[in-house]
Amino acid sequence: MVAFIQTPLRLSLLLGCLVMGSVGLMGCQFSPIPQQDGSNLQAEGEVQTDRLDVTVTIPPQKYFVEKIGGDRLTVNVFVPGTSDPHTYEPKPQQLQALSETEAYVLVGLGFEAPWLDRLKSANGEMVLIDSSQGIEPLLMAAHDHGEHGHGDKEAGHQEEHGHSGDHHEDHNDENDDDPQTQSSLENGDHPSTTDPHIWLSPTLVKQQATAIATGLGQLDPPNADYYQGNLEKFLGEIEQLDQQIRQNLAPVTPRKFIVFHPSWGYFSQEYDLEQIPIEVDGQEPSAQELGKLIDLAKQNNLNVIFAEPQFSPKNAAAIAAEIQGRVETIDPLAGNWSDNLLTVSQKIGQQNKGE
Repeated sequence: MVAFIQTPLRLSLLLGCLVMGSVGLMGCQFSPIPQQDGSNLQAEGEVQTDRLDVTVTIPPQKYFVEKIGGDRLTVNVFVPGTSDPHTYEPKPQQLQALSETEAYVLVGLGFEAPWLDRLKSANGEMVLIDSSQGIEPLLMAAHDHGEHGHGDKEAGHQEEHGHSGDHHEDHNDENDDDPQTQSSLENGDHPSTTDPHIWLSPTLVKQQATAIATGLGQLDPPNADYYQGNLEKFLGEIEQLDQQIRQNLAPVTPRKFIVFHPSWGYFSQEYDLEQIPIEVDGQEPSAQELGKLIDLAKQNNLNVIFAEPQFSPKNAAAIAAEIQGRVETIDPLAGNWSDNLLTVSQKIGQQNKGE
């Protein structure tokens, strides 16, 4: 015999149904038992519908936010992965859709500067979460295809990767704990030459993920522990990815690769590589610069030119033809961030093997 624990009122209703033969037991319908807080018990297997609506700028950020937010969020991407974010023009319907968004996760470092005022006008209540908080920015690479590589290893990776502090203000430290913080890009902290591609460094993604988890926890305090738990799992996954990337890149000599757009400065910094870009600041190379690139590729036995799907492969193909090499595509905006970085490391690792 199955035992039931019911309130007196529900017990009376149940007994009433049992004795009402003309109505039958199936005629009795019960609403869910109210909890003390006034909510109803969720039926087993029922999907929660009260998700937070969050928007991100690019597909890799969606990967990060979904790792941390899990089933508590619905994540929308503002700039499609097939578009060049540097020249992207938001559509009116995208701005209109932001009226339903509760939070917008910014790349930061000036990445969203061209549309920031329109984003804020579309939804003044939308919380801005700046994922670049605390990150030391690099400068974008400049043209210099001389005998010693690209800008003498990107001008010493911009004075050892831009850590001189000249281009990094204090990121509004007094607002770091506020999910509606004034983003660094709002205050003009970073010039247009700042490299925003911070999502291509696993180490920096740890910082971005931490900022995202903190912001979501402040936006949704009852689930803050849930976000922190997911963050810890994600940080562990990043550690494993980093080890795999290092294994793939260990045999690379020389530690250089030619790429169309200089998206890979942070990735190169992390793994002691040197990216040699064909295009910089939207400018295609001159005939003389193309000649220097071809000479550089031959001198370093580089037989692969890396193109990106957001840009025309014409110049990459021209250089590849001159060195009897090939063009490979690597995507800085791929949605499956972890698998993508692993694939990129494999392609760079194989560039001198003719594979």
